[in-house]
Amino acid sequence: MSLRSGIFNSTTVETTDTGLVRGDRAVDAAFLARMFSTFFRNGVAPGEDGSAFAPTVLENSMRVRSLPGACHINGYFAYDDAYETRTFSVSDSDRCAARVLRLDLGERSIRPLWRSCIRQDGGLYSEEDGVMLPIRTDDIHDLVTCVVDIPAGVTALRDDMVTDTRADDTLCGFVKPFGT
Repeated sequence: MSLRSGIFNSTTVETTDTGLVRGDRAVDAAFLARMFSTFFRNGVAPGEDGSAFAPTVLENSMRVRSLPGACHINGYFAYDDAYETRTFSVSDSDRCAARVLRLDLGERSIRPLWRSCIRQDGGLYSEEDGVMLPIRTDDIHDLVTCVVDIPAGVTALRDDMVTDTRADDTLCGFVKPFGT
């Protein structure tokens, strides 16, 4: 592979039919992602109060709320400025669910997912994906922000049934500059 460099001003600039400006020194998203990934590690950006994507059990319910936040995964960035609430049913009992922020390069997105899982061999086996979480391949990279354990017969979740995994570098982690 030869050395790639950038970002430089273009000497030739043209406008496409759709109004997009294109130059002879243009770089793509993969170049920018690789550049940004040299500055900091993958994870959730903790924010000023440390609450980014923190899970919260809504009292006397089967609902878990994820707070707004931002994340960096392999140089790509995403943020959510709204709360996300997941309602579990009694039929979800005697299993667990993991909240995942998934970078999927094939879909060109980072999106939140809830994965039904089973605790197995000290890890989380995703029933939907058929593999252990987090998934870390060339095209998919997961950050697992929390795990909800739902015992059989439960009709209301408690705080001790939700594990905040944001600080666990093997599952999620917080964004840090390289070298720290």
